Amino acid sequence: MNNTSYKNQRQKSNKGFTLIELMIAISILSLLLFTGSYSYSLMSTRWNKELGNFAQIAKQAKNQQLLQNLLTGIQTFIITDKNQRPAFFFIGDKTSLLAVSRSGLYSDKYPEIFRLTATEKENGLFDLVYQSSSTENVLLLATEQEINFTQQLTLFSNLTSVSFAYLGWSHFNEKTANGEIIKPASWFERFSGIDNQLMPTKMLVTLTIDDSAFTLPVELDKESELRLSPFVDDNQ
Repeated sequence: MNNTSYKNQRQKSNKGFTLIELMIAISILSLLLFTGSYSYSLMSTRWNKELGNFAQIAKQAKNQQLLQNLLTGIQTFIITDKNQRPAFFFIGDKTSLLAVSRSGLYSDKYPEIFRLTATEKENGLFDLVYQSSSTENVLLLATEQEINFTQQLTLFSNLTSVSFAYLGWSHFNEKTANGEIIKPASWFERFSGIDNQLMPTKMLVTLTIDDSAFTLPVELDKESELRLSPFVDDNQ
């Protein structure tokens, strides 16, 4: 190789990137950065959505267990009505329930007087609201008492529907005679321990969210009439 050729080759090797090559490199780098940023944005959005769904499902599962414990802990709480007759503090209809539970959501040591209410919102959906007051502060004796609920919690939001159902008898006299069951129990949309002088033996609570429904079966006192009979005998 002569001196002229070596000099030309050296000049070419020292020129570096041309402007076109630099623009192509920048374009490729920009495309890679854009693709990476867009992919990260998609993954981040999906991850946050999945985290939100997981948190919502976890909250619903927790509140479902709280509701199950609350209803399973319902007590056969005896009070007197306006005529001084003994009765049970239990009033349930299709979308609400008033009772006493030893498994309240706020008090560990004392039973809670509670009310569950399906509250309809402007969008047509329902919230299941829990209200309570501890029997530590309230001496519950009669149906005419005014109850001031001091605690409130929304257990479920945006429910499509809420339904309570009760298995039992319309009155304790219709259930048994001489210790024998007269007729089988029936399902009711409304059940009053005050009017019936009896507690239901079972409950079904059905909550529907969109197209998904789950039902909580609850076993209650099957022989509540035995707890009331001494008082009934005394009043006869």
